[in-house]
Amino acid sequence: MFVELALTTSSDVADGTAYLWNLHTGSVLGSFKQNVCPMQSLALVNNHRNMGNLFLSAQADKGMMHVYSYQKDQVHLKFPLPDKLVCLATSTRGTYCAGGTESGRVYIWEIATGILHRVFDAHYKRVTVLRFSSDDTVMFSGSEDSVAHVWMVSSLVDDTLLESPAPHYSWTDHTLPITDIQCGVGRFHGARVITSSMDHTCKLWDLSTGTLLTTFLFPTKITALAFDPSERYFLAASGTAASTSSSSEADYLIYQALLYRSKHTMQGYTTLEAVDGDTGLEQIGLGATKRSGVAGGDLVFRGHHHPITRLALNFDGSALVSGDNKGNLMVWDVSSRQMIREIKQHKGSISSIHAIVQPADLYSNTTLTEKPKLSPLTPFKRIPQPRFGEGGPEVSANASIADDPLIVIAPTTTLEDRNPTLAYSSEHQLLESVRLAFVNNRSAIVAGTFDGPVSTRSPSATQEYQDLEKKYKELEERLASMMNLSTPPVQAAPKQSSVSSSDISAALSGLRSSTKKRKA
Repeated sequence: MFVELALTTSSDVADGTAYLWNLHTGSVLGSFKQNVCPMQSLALVNNHRNMGNLFLSAQADKGMMHVYSYQKDQVHLKFPLPDKLVCLATSTRGTYCAGGTESGRVYIWEIATGILHRVFDAHYKRVTVLRFSSDDTVMFSGSEDSVAHVWMVSSLVDDTLLESPAPHYSWTDHTLPITDIQCGVGRFHGARVITSSMDHTCKLWDLSTGTLLTTFLFPTKITALAFDPSERYFLAASGTAASTSSSSEADYLIYQALLYRSKHTMQGYTTLEAVDGDTGLEQIGLGATKRSGVAGGDLVFRGHHHPITRLALNFDGSALVSGDNKGNLMVWDVSSRQMIREIKQHKGSISSIHAIVQPADLYSNTTLTEKPKLSPLTPFKRIPQPRFGEGGPEVSANASIADDPLIVIAPTTTLEDRNPTLAYSSEHQLLESVRLAFVNNRSAIVAGTFDGPVSTRSPSATQEYQDLEKKYKELEERLASMMNLSTPPVQAAPKQSSVSSSDISAALSGLRSSTKKRKA
């Protein structure tokens, strides 16, 4: 029998730890340190190849991305980002990652290669939520400008489109900031989408046509959503107090909004009809109607005394996990709307909740050597590097050596590791000339249509490869002689940028492997 888990994070700097705990027992199974992520800035990297699972976490205090695996509690990989992200989302198949910023800009990366496909201004204000549909056809974005956009993923990752992408739909019916977006299960032509806002409403949309089906009106601001897997209902969390209990503590409720209702026919039997009919407006939590014999018509989860920030349903929709801005986590039975247990592990506001099935990495009967290998993931690039047909990423011959994606400069080089001999030598100029020769040669071959071996190519291409090999040997001899020097020469060194030995070695390694592949 599979075990269901919950992965939770906090945005409080004093907390800085993500916890993985058993959804049914409440016991903590693991913790992941150095993790302070803002609201909705933790995303799971799903895979369908029976590989080890990863999750990404954008940091709240700096433009950094932390990557974690379930196999250890420390950061698996960290790398800088071009901007500080305030929300994060990954596609259902784990192919793409999207990040939103304070200024309304959105970044799209390919997770396995780290290629930055596109950077575009999606909104006028802060991006509050990003989501992908279940079939990865579209991406949703919501913002403080009260607009929700629907973007076709195919246009966002198409490197041949040079102009800024235009949204497929723009939903402008909300009047205050968008707080959450949830998409139902199904393909583009059959899915329904729910958006929530601070204007006390949630709106149900038809994804195939982009039309508004129903508006749900609540007595409080709505801060988070959870969509039933079978789409019978959705849950909406309140960000403002609805009432005062007997203990003089404000109640922050979770409303259950039914998407189907009973209808009595003249023949004497009862049928179900969808609420997205001709009414157009549904009042939830206002006691206007009676549903399922509940007094006052309120289908609510009552127990939080602080603004609720996040919601998550388990695999079959039988259990609900909620968190508030004081770090309180509660597990509910959905059918009875009763709280099962309360967990107080976090110290600050809950910023994300993910209900998952226990991955293979965490089974106790699996030894460390038998655990699956981690999914491939490359540090995200900070500048766009579009693909160029089958020839790999496009490279400009005028770019610096650090911008060539085929030459990886070691990021761990420190001032202590720099060789003083290289500070005033001209070997970096020779290395740059080698790189330019290689880039020019590769561009000529990619632009052509001939894919045969080097010996059967045109005489000019063969000559360029021979010159490149000659420069390799010359450069290696010079570097070997310089590394054998114990002290630098006495003459004064001119002022120019220094190149570390690790930089040269990494560049040579990338250049050799690239040439071997082209010769093959």
